[in-house]
Order: sequence, then structure tokens, then C-alpha cells
Amino acid sequence: MAKKSGKAKRGAGKPKRAVKAAKPTKAKGRAPAKRGVVAKRPAAKRTSAAAARRPTPPPPDPVRELAKRIIDLTVAHDDEGTLALYADNVESIERGAPPMVGIEAIKQKFQMWRGMTSNAEFRPRKVCVDGNTIMIEWEGTVTLAPSGKITHLDEVAVHEIENGKIVRERYYYDPSVLQQ
Repeated sequence: MAKKSGKAKRGAGKPKRAVKAAKPTKAKGRAPAKRGVVAKRPAAKRTSAAAARRPTPPPPDPVRELAKRIIDLTVAHDDEGTLALYADNVESIERGAPPMVGIEAIKQKFQMWRGMTSNAEFRPRKVCVDGNTIMIEWEGTVTLAPSGKITHLDEVAVHEIENGKIVRERYYYDPSVLQQ
């Protein structure tokens, strides 16, 4: 137990005094101020300069919007929707194959892909848009139709855009992963 000091604290044992609030003084010739009322200032008017400083959102980039559309349609396996993104004279280059030109060639390529795979799931890993070029790095899991073999396919697709349509595309991947 702590030892008590023999000295008493100053003011100990005395009742505490209530502190009186100072009375407001009356100014000569003025009405007494009302408590709790704050004088209001007129609201500041917004000027056109203030409105001009407010940043406006940039307009949507049509090439960036097209990149989103390519991704959405690819993930959804929507071949008809994807075909609508191509120009009539599109050039498509797959690794190790000669260029394919035109919508009919793209349709044949889609048909060939669907024939050699029983399932293909792709997800975009990185997407870059620069000027009229879209680059999408894809990660895919592909089931090869004849053997049922499941393989991982990394691919980079480069799409060149003119007038809102894909006019040229190139695909980069390791074709050996698609071997039976």
C-alpha cells in the first residue's frame, strides 16, 4: 500500500466555487446581440470561370471501345458478333501461315478453329491501345477436339483499325502447343 504524505493538497477539503459567466456589455446606441445567431453572408455566385475550371470527362476513345468489344465477343464465343468488327478487305496473319484476306477467309479460319477445338476459354491478360492499334495478350486453355488433350495457349493479337473496323490482324503464339 502506498504511503500517504503528511502534507495536505492546496485547496483540499474546500468546496469548489462555481465560475460565473461574464455579463455581456451593452454597446451604446446598439441593440443587444442575440446569442446563437450567426450573421449570414450572401452565397458566392459561381462564375463562368469557376465552371470552366471544372474538368470535363474526356470523350470516349472509339479504338479503346473497340478493344473492349473484341474482348467481350471473344470471351462470349460470339463469332457472328466478331465478324461484324472486320472490314470487308481484312488481312489476317496466323503464325506460320500465309495471310488470309477478306471476310470469307475469316469465316473459314473460325470454322477451322472450331473444328480443331472442342473448347477454348480465353481471358485478356494485358490490353494496350495506341493510336489505331490494339494489342491484346491472351491466356487460353484449349481442349483439342480429336484427342481431348487440354493445353495452355498464350497468344498476342495485334489489330490495326481504320474507320472503326479491323483492317489487319496478326497473331503470335507457339503453334507446337496445338499439336495432337
